[in-house]
Amino acid sequence: MQQKEFLKLEKIFQRLYAEGRVKELLRLAFKLLGLESGSGKVLRFLLVRLPGDTVFSHKAFDLAAAFEKSSVFFRLAEICRDRGAFTEMDKLLARYLAEGRDELVSFLALCLAGDLPKAYALVPALLKNDPSPETLLLAADPWRNLFRTSRIKPALAAVDSALKNIKGPAKSLASLHRFILAEKAGLSPVFKQPPFPGRAGPVLCLPAAEILLDRLEFKKAEELFGAAAEAWPASELACGKLAETLFCSGREEAALELMAGKQGLVLSPGFRAWRGQFLLFGGAYKEAVKELEKPIASGNVLGWCWRGAALFKLGLSGPALKDLDTAVKLNPDDLEARVWRAELLRTQKKYKSALEDLDQTLRIMPEHPWALANLALLAAERGDAGAFSAAFWRLPAGIRLACGRTGKKPAALAALLERLKGVRRHEPRFFHALLPAN
Repeated sequence: MQQKEFLKLEKIFQRLYAEGRVKELLRLAFKLLGLESGSGKVLRFLLVRLPGDTVFSHKAFDLAAAFEKSSVFFRLAEICRDRGAFTEMDKLLARYLAEGRDELVSFLALCLAGDLPKAYALVPALLKNDPSPETLLLAADPWRNLFRTSRIKPALAAVDSALKNIKGPAKSLASLHRFILAEKAGLSPVFKQPPFPGRAGPVLCLPAAEILLDRLEFKKAEELFGAAAEAWPASELACGKLAETLFCSGREEAALELMAGKQGLVLSPGFRAWRGQFLLFGGAYKEAVKELEKPIASGNVLGWCWRGAALFKLGLSGPALKDLDTAVKLNPDDLEARVWRAELLRTQKKYKSALEDLDQTLRIMPEHPWALANLALLAAERGDAGAFSAAFWRLPAGIRLACGRTGKKPAALAALLERLKGVRRHEPRFFHALLPAN
């Protein structure tokens, strides 16, 4: 296959992915798989160059094995999972399980397919010989990026059933799975840390710590993230999430000190970008731009959004728009980048383009607070009081209360965005301190 032809097909594939056209995407993927020449290039593209979270992006994964065609079935199943195309996902999982040989991917596929007895039978093999933290983290939450009740509740029932007949490490892992799935099902379970062998426990509990952080249970989350950072001292995730817990609980200086102290140990580009994010969130925009220079040059995807936002807050709209355009191009589902770009375009009165970003964001996440806030302000600037009111009343009650009870709601909402400084993340932990209840 000629390079020009491949680039054309790659561009079509990326567009289909961005637009969520799953069936057409799958047809093109299988067409690419059927090509005789350039197969290594095709497999690398399908496995690791697509946007989105995937098992194949982790360094610990054996890329030589990942380039088998069977691995592509699981990657395509991940895409179907993310887009809610579960019929297609189940077919692809079945194809992977019929041909795949990797224990970790097989475990994840069995969990997603609902065959928990077979999945838990693989746990002793997964946990033997001091597995990598990446392997442990993936095994801890096979249902990551899956939040549809229609799939979560059957998975929870399957875990409950499996718990009756297993013991040892498999039972501990199943107990952790039950906590994660029960939270996703809206049951707000109490976390009881299960016993795990060796040093595996702190890393396996990272997804549980993230749940506690989302619940604003900062003390318990800090304890779990701290244990994981001690067990896995060079981990971007464990150290970054510990710093995030400190930041969200109001200890901004301690969070930045922790990340500065870890710079020589945690060598991934993403860790420096993460620190740049906290500088942005805290309003240190010049420092954020400086911190985010290197990770972007190293190809860190998220850094483009955060540097673009910092440049925008510094009044440098031209360079900011270029960075935000790049962020959205690299990952069309980067809602934070879309909201920042919409806000920038709104301030330039480019309302049509701003609306396109806001509409796309709200299609993916109808309750995104800062997309709704910008939608309301855009309506107010255009003199449409009815549209402002409609968007304003879709905001969470705490945010509406934070705007006060006066009739000058557009001005109050604009002032709230200013108080947010560089935060346009949708998770309440990043802005809970601004709400009246706190």
